Amino acid sequence: MVDLVFNPNGRIGRNRFWQGMVFLTVASVLVVAGNTMVHPAVGLINLLLIYPYICVYGKRLHDVGTTAWWVIAIWLASMVVSFVFGLIFGPMFMTPEMLDIQEEMAERMASGDFAGFFEGAEILADKMLPLNILATIGTNLVLAAVIGLLPTQPHENKHGPVPGSSAGDTFG
Repeated sequence: MVDLVFNPNGRIGRNRFWQGMVFLTVASVLVVAGNTMVHPAVGLINLLLIYPYICVYGKRLHDVGTTAWWVIAIWLASMVVSFVFGLIFGPMFMTPEMLDIQEEMAERMASGDFAGFFEGAEILADKMLPLNILATIGTNLVLAAVIGLLPTQPHENKHGPVPGSSAGDTFG
């Protein structure tokens, strides 16, 4: 697993890609939950997940015969997909109480009460945790499906042999 998420070189087939995405999705959900339930600084761990995501997506892109620079497009797409998840599912999670909290937050910000604003933001973050988890899982699933379903290039390419073709590559 270490080589899968920390080595950007080579190719990985669909199975290894899905294993990496399950691992990264679970890690991302734990970070989102920890950010809300433990301390907002836990969210900084998301920065540490950037490199493993680059490695997993990059090797899968190598496998289909393209450059890993497409990871930038995947990153941009993840923001769009996450935003769309928020638009679609946000109203299901937004209660009248939460709307009142947002209104009070705006009033406190306008009056210069930043401590009160951040207190409201913490309360709102707690209440929106299910939506944030849904958006994290949904975004990973949508993007992983697009990249994971691309066909493996059937011959060796500049990134290495076909996954599963050597004795050392058990998971193809």
